[in-house]
Amino acid sequence: MVDKIIVDADLCIKLGGSNKYRYLYDVLPMISREIYMHTHAHGEVMIPACAVRQLQDLISEGKLILVNESGLDSKVRATYDAAYNNLAKVMANPMNPNKNKGEMCSLAYAKATGIPVFATDEKDLQPIIDKQLNTGMDDITCIRIVDIIVKAKEGELALPRKIAKALWVVSGKRKEIFDKEIWPVPVK
Repeated sequence: MVDKIIVDADLCIKLGGSNKYRYLYDVLPMISREIYMHTHAHGEVMIPACAVRQLQDLISEGKLILVNESGLDSKVRATYDAAYNNLAKVMANPMNPNKNKGEMCSLAYAKATGIPVFATDEKDLQPIIDKQLNTGMDDITCIRIVDIIVKAKEGELALPRKIAKALWVVSGKRKEIFDKEIWPVPVK
């Protein structure tokens, strides 16, 4: 378990994608003591309804805190703005200005406020973070769904294999990859 994470919309949508299983609601508090989400990323979670409900339950119970840059003092805000601008150089799309905006806002907020973990399912984001933001001070590491499953496999999270596999499948990932590469069934 880590102290603080900030979560991305894509992870919430994938983990919250089941009416039957409340993985978003159940798993995020297993990963971190404090859970944050930027208001822009929160606004990106519009479907499925089950993900929206689980996210709302986390917020209303005080398990997830919505944040944005408007309340930051001027020094911290300067760090936020610098981080956002560094990310925008490589992530902003002038043809689609909202593309990647949730990630950029979340990562800039994490950098400015010292949140060390970004929970996302974007596979190519860590190299961008390493190049644009990580300097050796207040570095940010991504945790993806595969990382959550590996933590469960290694006993760091209280998720049995069966539930981890269901979480993997609910997240839209292939069962065969889970069984062959991520968490193979132990041979007896």
